[in-house]
Amino acid sequence: MKKYYLLSLLMVCMFAFSSCSDDDDKDQYKPFVPTASNGAYVMNQGSYYSKISSTIGYLDYGTQALTDSVFVAANGFLPGNTLQSGIIYGDHLFVIAYESNVLFVANKNTLKVEKQVKVSAPRALATANGYVFISNFDGYVTRFNARTMTVQDSVKVGPNPEEMAVANGYLYVAISDGMNYMNGYANGKKVAKVNLSTFSLEKEIPVRVNPNVAAADNEGNVYVISQGNYGDIKPMLQKIDKNDKVSEMVNASMMCIDGSTLYAIYADMDPQTYVTDYTYFSMDLKTGITNDNLVKTPADFPTFIKVDPVTKHIFIGSDNVGANGSADYATAGYINEYKADGTLQKKHVAGVHPVQMVFNLK
Repeated sequence: MKKYYLLSLLMVCMFAFSSCSDDDDKDQYKPFVPTASNGAYVMNQGSYYSKISSTIGYLDYGTQALTDSVFVAANGFLPGNTLQSGIIYGDHLFVIAYESNVLFVANKNTLKVEKQVKVSAPRALATANGYVFISNFDGYVTRFNARTMTVQDSVKVGPNPEEMAVANGYLYVAISDGMNYMNGYANGKKVAKVNLSTFSLEKEIPVRVNPNVAAADNEGNVYVISQGNYGDIKPMLQKIDKNDKVSEMVNASMMCIDGSTLYAIYADMDPQTYVTDYTYFSMDLKTGITNDNLVKTPADFPTFIKVDPVTKHIFIGSDNVGANGSADYATAGYINEYKADGTLQKKHVAGVHPVQMVFNLK
């Protein structure tokens, strides 16, 4: 009888482990390598001062049509004021609106909102280990449990945190002190390093003044752009390695990273004339080799750069040209879509002031 009992127990244990393995395989929050990309959501910030609401559009790769206001069509209401960022994690699209102090949780396919959560002045999003992290301009990062759909806790990181990057078991948060610009961003010269296991601030890493862009490569290095003071201190791209050593690289104002390739735009503004020259380039982060002719047709007033990790197409958002030749923040902007070789494929009409794209990957 003992033999049969042990055999039955062994079979139960094997079944239990097998079931756990199957559940893990079906875990929507496990990291995965995308093999297909059908399109992308376009986040349009609108204009708070002109009372133009934010919108979310969708670019369908199959039809090559960019349809604006798909969010309001799905829900019957707008996605708040001053849409800041969006990210797809698991089966959901998470969206934050700064002026409305809200996090929307929507089905990534239907865009139907399943939950609205009050958050304080949200600026950027990052994800890891089943959590969505929200940087709040009041000096904190909120940890939102994507499985239970509830706010779990928060950690104080420093004044006016902006973008975040996840690497090596840590969350790296750019601390801009942006509201303190009159005092030279006195407390905005660091990146907060948060331990994801304990969700506590472990250390502060000194960087150049006014950091607000952050991303990580596939080797665990973090890259941060400090915007400077929009005058004599120019924007600078910096690398933070696994040992938290910081090294300055090149001038850059906006970026994205796909694997080990960095794509960037440098907006060099003359502080006297306010005329801005734009440089578009990519960099192999392993070799340091750069391509200074990333795109063959420049955008008018770039607002972001993104690369689809499957198609390798490059997307650059832009404001339109106003009557006086400057950026128009009250009319529809556009998205330039380029092939991997930098050839312009199509100029898509977007909403007012497009600020981000979120690829719908499978």
